[in-house]
Amino acid sequence: MSAKAKKKILKQIDALKDFPSRKTVQQLIKELQEKLRRIESKIEKGRQVMLPLSSAEIQRQANLSRASKLKKYHNYVRQIRNSFPDLTYSQIRKQFKERKQGKQTEIPDPVWFNPSP
Repeated sequence: MSAKAKKKILKQIDALKDFPSRKTVQQLIKELQEKLRRIESKIEKGRQVMLPLSSAEIQRQANLSRASKLKKYHNYVRQIRNSFPDLTYSQIRKQFKERKQGKQTEIPDPVWFNPSP
């Protein structure tokens, strides 16, 4: 489909070159050339093949993803600890686990929803 469209646009550009050089003709040629560039870029994107990632690269991406999630988790627990200094870090983590299971905890629900003081 795109090869046919490319040929059609090239024919149109050649036909416009027969006309005298006027502003409208030059504008049409530029528009057709832009369409041609878009079609060629689509063809190139279709030809590109994703190379399989090596096992080391997969492991590196997994570690980065895990690290970013743990940073968010520990920041959340740290903010709750700032609101409840009498509880230890491990106690807050245990209560968080219980809350995820649907059980009641010592820390009220509004603190779990917005831990920032």
